Formats: sequence, C-alpha cells, structure tokens
Amino acid sequence: MKRLFSLLAVFCIMQFVFVSAVYGEADIYYARCNLKVIKGNQITWVNWQSTPTFIPAGTQLKVVKSGSTASLVDAVTGTTYTLDVGAEGDAFLEKFITKKPVDIKNFPADIQIDIKNAVAKIGMTKEQVYIAMGPPATINNARTNTMTYENIMASNLWIYARRRFAKNIGVSFDSDTGKVNRTEGIWGK
Repeated sequence: MKRLFSLLAVFCIMQFVFVSAVYGEADIYYARCNLKVIKGNQITWVNWQSTPTFIPAGTQLKVVKSGSTASLVDAVTGTTYTLDVGAEGDAFLEKFITKKPVDIKNFPADIQIDIKNAVAKIGMTKEQVYIAMGPPATINNARTNTMTYENIMASNLWIYARRRFAKNIGVSFDSDTGKVNRTEGIWGK
C-alpha cells in the first residue's frame, strides 16, 4: 500500500511538471478580439459573423502550438478550441491572441455594449471594431488569411463574411480619423 501511494505521488508530480511545462506562464495569452467558434470548437480565419458563439475578447487563454494548428484553452473553464494557423504560424496566430491583456472597460459604455454584441458602429476606432468583430475576411479584394494584424490595421476598408452565400459586411474607416464612417450589412443597427 505504501508503494502504491509512492507511485501515485510520483505520477502526480510528473503530471504537474508536464502540465506546468505545457501551460507555463510564457504560454498565457489573451483573446485579441471576439473569437467566433464554429462546430467542433474550431476557430477559423474566415471569422463567420453569423456564428452565435464566441470567446469574448480579453479571455485568458493557454496556447499550445503543434504544427499547423494551435490549441487555445480557456484558462477558467478549461474548454479547448482549435485554430488552424497554417504555414504562417505565429504571425497568423497574433491576429487572434496577444500577450497584452485586452480590456474594454476604458471605452464608452455604448462601445462596450457593441463590442460585447460583436458589431461595428459608426464612430468606432479600428481597434474597437477589431476587438468586436475580429479580423476581416478580405481587404481590397485580397483574403486576409496571410496578412498580419499590422497589415489589417493599415487598411481603411474591411469586408467580413457573414456566412456562405449571404451578403457580406463592409466597414469603412475615415483615413484622417481612423474611425468608422460607413457600414453595410451590419445587424443590430
């Protein structure tokens, strides 16, 4: 019996060391934006806007990268999500997660509500729209799957895919102010 407890103790310590190595502090990130979740707990770069479920911006995530995929584990609930990062790896992943905590509490109350509802409204900044809706599917008729966060933020016209075979969502930014000056196809106007 004593030997069994010793083996159990060694197993628990080894498991703790393994989990600590996999989910060490260096692997803690935050959702950069509301991450749309499709069936099977998968997050894709298309970021379908009709998806009813999403991981809220600012959610603390533990990230494990393996080849062309990354597992994002909600640090509170333990729920695991999968993101296909492809050959782009870290540059692609940085569109969805960040090391810097994301906090919307400093935004005006109406902007906080829009972010929580995952919609863009006239007057929002690029950062606020990105937090609310995530990366757009296309910019200037080019898919954003290989673009970086910085590439996206430099553009003034973002197109989101609502769902297959449906009208897309367009968000236009004023080049002087960087704020939304026009939207098309936005639900909840």
